[in-house]
Amino acid sequence: MSFTAQFVNYFTQVQASEGWDRVLASFARFLAPDQKAHVLDVGCGPGSLVRRLASEVALACGCDADHGMIEQAQQLAHEAGLRNVEFRVGALPDLPYTPDQFDGVTATNVIFLQRNPAVAVKDMARVCKPGGIVAMLNPSPQMNVAAATAHADKHGLVEFNRVSFVNWGNAAEQNHRFSEGQITEMFEVAGLSEIAIEAKIGGLALFAKAKKLTR
Repeated sequence: MSFTAQFVNYFTQVQASEGWDRVLASFARFLAPDQKAHVLDVGCGPGSLVRRLASEVALACGCDADHGMIEQAQQLAHEAGLRNVEFRVGALPDLPYTPDQFDGVTATNVIFLQRNPAVAVKDMARVCKPGGIVAMLNPSPQMNVAAATAHADKHGLVEFNRVSFVNWGNAAEQNHRFSEGQITEMFEVAGLSEIAIEAKIGGLALFAKAKKLTR
């Protein structure tokens, strides 16, 4: 199996896990999109959040930098019989969409990996309509390998679920872990207001959303 195939299979398994499915369900409730909304998930991977949102909105779109991820997302959406989904290859901070195109723009476990997170958030805001919502999920400052291991022990995570969760803790250590203040600053610089931030997964992750200012 090629590295690309292994990469795609790993994240397909992550998104299909019971724990991550619960997290995405909670994130979708946090986003609370309108039924008529057109929503974009940035860095969608195999498209689990896009498929979930498809039952709640008029159009659910996903983009990812990896061609293999997009092919997998398209295949899984086809198998689910979804017709109100679209996928495209693309990445921050140069999303392949026009300004003011979406009612909601999301990114789960994406912004903390960006070289320049503030610029990435600005690009999410660019493709969001005035009055629309930009939302993201990232590891909190408390997330690291030790904290992830303790969480896995406490909640009885085993095998792949344990490995993938601890891997997330390692990724958090190696990249950005935003405080609520840092998230607020990035949102405000991007022209977003009405900011809401919630700690999740025992305080190891932060959900955050804000509204794009109307002109």
